Amino acid sequence: MTPEDLLLAPPELTRVMWCDNAGLTRAKAVTRHALGSALRHGVGLSMGQQALPMMYDAVVEGSGLSAVGEVRLVPDLSTLTALPYAEGSSAALGDMRTLGGEPWAHCPRQFARRQVEALSELGYSVLASFENEFYLYGGHGPLDGGVYASLESFEAAHPFTRSLLSALEAQGLTPEMYYPESGPGQHELPIAPAAGLGAADRQLLFKATVRAVARQHGLKASFAAKPERSGAGSGCHLHLSLWRGDANAFHDADGALGLSLVARQAIGGVLAHLPGLCALTVPSVHSYRRLQPGQWSGAYACYGLDNREASVRVTSTHLLPGAGGASTHFELKTCDASANPHLALGGLLAAVLNGLRRDLDPGAPLEVSPGTLSEQERAEAGIVRLPTSLPEALDALAQDEALQEALGPQLARSFTAVRAAEAAYFAGQDEETEWTRHRFAY
Repeated sequence: MTPEDLLLAPPELTRVMWCDNAGLTRAKAVTRHALGSALRHGVGLSMGQQALPMMYDAVVEGSGLSAVGEVRLVPDLSTLTALPYAEGSSAALGDMRTLGGEPWAHCPRQFARRQVEALSELGYSVLASFENEFYLYGGHGPLDGGVYASLESFEAAHPFTRSLLSALEAQGLTPEMYYPESGPGQHELPIAPAAGLGAADRQLLFKATVRAVARQHGLKASFAAKPERSGAGSGCHLHLSLWRGDANAFHDADGALGLSLVARQAIGGVLAHLPGLCALTVPSVHSYRRLQPGQWSGAYACYGLDNREASVRVTSTHLLPGAGGASTHFELKTCDASANPHLALGGLLAAVLNGLRRDLDPGAPLEVSPGTLSEQERAEAGIVRLPTSLPEALDALAQDEALQEALGPQLARSFTAVRAAEAAYFAGQDEETEWTRHRFAY
């Protein structure tokens, strides 16, 4: 059902969705009678909503926001979709605008839009996707005890998987592959990439769909970075390519690894800004339980062809016989689903833009796991260990002038305040509280 169809016959409720600085997806729903007004003027939202941490609904001090003031959350009609798991409901992504109709400086979606537009001014379009790993829980713990790609896990999750595939396809979130992952009850189901903002928008819809369908099957889904102490961490790898018209600007058949100069500059920008970018892509206290060497999580700033210990993995599909260059891209492994996807995508694109503008060279690709090198070898290769905690990442973000400029002072302030408040809160809690509070938060 198209957005136009939904406007002709509006459902009972339309959820206007946004993601806050804590990475939580929220929504306000309007009835069919109020949908026309909401499309014109948006729905009211307290400014303080963008200063709430994940632990409680109270405005964080130092965010520059308070209970005073309101913005309008305006539905983007192009994202309007029926929700197959919620009868009589639809959803649309919202943009935060001032009462005068201008983009609000604290709006994460507008931040991502600015980066997409900046690349467009250079002649590039964006194609991206988020690749999620998630856990399924039954009444007494993880749904199954299988290992990577085990048939036991396939069978345990089969009824849920079929329902999920149907719900995703009904929303145009085209599934591409499915398989059980390494942890008990862990699964992965990538969806097709989208242009520009679409990738981040789809990430919010994808997570909401997984959690809703799981609930319908008596299960709970967790997108936490490390829901199980002894299980594998869950990443949310961010895949990216840039295009000029119908040509993949990342591809050069004669280039090393099949990469163009543009791709190398983009990777150079990502590696140069990755310590600060971590604050946006692995932004929860719990993210750093996963971001460890030897966990395939991208704990070191480096890149390589199918190097799953590198933070930037250049995929090899474009090197297959007869593949051509359409699939040439890289994935950022240093990303998890506690991230606001608009902040993660926008931050990645800001780093890429800086790489293009400064002609940054990523150096030679790494052909071994960075953790197997000595400290001296890593230093000689320019490979740095990424932040080991959220406060470290926030400090790196504060010192990254390019990312600060891209975010703008208001959004940088409110985001940093929220995540710093989370770090301070959990520093005073025991480990079990941290695990429990994060397991089903995202």
